Amino acid sequence: MNPKCRDEINDTDSDDPKSKGCVKFGVTIPWIFPKGQFKPEIVTNVAKTGEAIGWDSLWCGDHLLHLAGLEVPEAWTLLTASAMVTNTARLGTCVTDPHRHHPAMLAQRLATIDHFSNGRVILGLGAGDAVNLDTFNIDWEKPVSKLEEYFHILKMLWSGEKFSHEGRFWKFKDAFLQIQPRQKSIPIYFAANGPKMLGLTGRYADGWVPLGLTPEMYKKRLVVVREAAVKAGRNPDEVDPGLFVGVCLTSSSEKALAMMRARARLLTPQNLSEAGYDVEFPEKFKNYSPIDWQPTPEYLNTLGEYVRYVPEEALKDFFILGNSEECTEKVHEFIKAGVKHFVMQVVAEDYGGMVEDLGQQVLSSFR
Repeated sequence: MNPKCRDEINDTDSDDPKSKGCVKFGVTIPWIFPKGQFKPEIVTNVAKTGEAIGWDSLWCGDHLLHLAGLEVPEAWTLLTASAMVTNTARLGTCVTDPHRHHPAMLAQRLATIDHFSNGRVILGLGAGDAVNLDTFNIDWEKPVSKLEEYFHILKMLWSGEKFSHEGRFWKFKDAFLQIQPRQKSIPIYFAANGPKMLGLTGRYADGWVPLGLTPEMYKKRLVVVREAAVKAGRNPDEVDPGLFVGVCLTSSSEKALAMMRARARLLTPQNLSEAGYDVEFPEKFKNYSPIDWQPTPEYLNTLGEYVRYVPEEALKDFFILGNSEECTEKVHEFIKAGVKHFVMQVVAEDYGGMVEDLGQQVLSSFR
């Protein structure tokens, strides 16, 4: 357990979030930048300050490309640099996919970083999305099956044992690595929203880090994860229930809503409908999904059109936004739903400033 996670209390049926056990708070370090504005010291300063003020974990997206007009550095390089200026915070991706990295190469890379960080690496793993793959003609058919096989290969490579593997996507003969992680094995958190991935999370994963859920939707899916764990013969408490969520702390709810508007691109018509919103999207948006993003100016315009249809109230339901009292209350709601490890994606003009303000005005309520 991270030493900064101080509220370890036995789980009960109380509605008091502090009775729900140890809650950890993670934050994303800056990992995408307006073109021409990437500076390494921005990343390391936020990482160093974030740990100092109490954040338990530091995360970044793992992208080759993102939306048009951005600069996108490599994720594990950013996390390695962050490891060198921190001592206790865990370091992870939200999220890596099984398509761009050969499993042996990723396993070696992470085992190495785990030594530089003294055993603090977490791998967030998801099924993949178009923006990282289609441009480079990287095959991502059968992504859930591929992720499942990838998970088992990584765990075997980190075990230090020699093994052979005849799988659907990879074949090895007497495979092994000549470096193992500092940890016994690197924890793997699945980014899972759909039924198949939720089932895999319960059966195998060390943690769960979905996005685009209200507290009610989160609670319902957590039941699926825990039931799958029990069915697989696991203790469901072995799965760390996390949440990747957009956060905007401001003095004005109106300003927070305006700043969070662009993040509405993460909310699908299906999830909005499940949350009770009857939105009349044009036909071209009926099957909209963030996994289909493209790194083009034309697609950026499409996203700008899509987010205008998302109701303001939905932003309040799915995200953490507003003043310190409003943000704290929403954190309480998610904890009541079962979240024990937040990964907060800061939405701010002053990124480092908001990381500090959240630590002082929101996290302090849970310490």
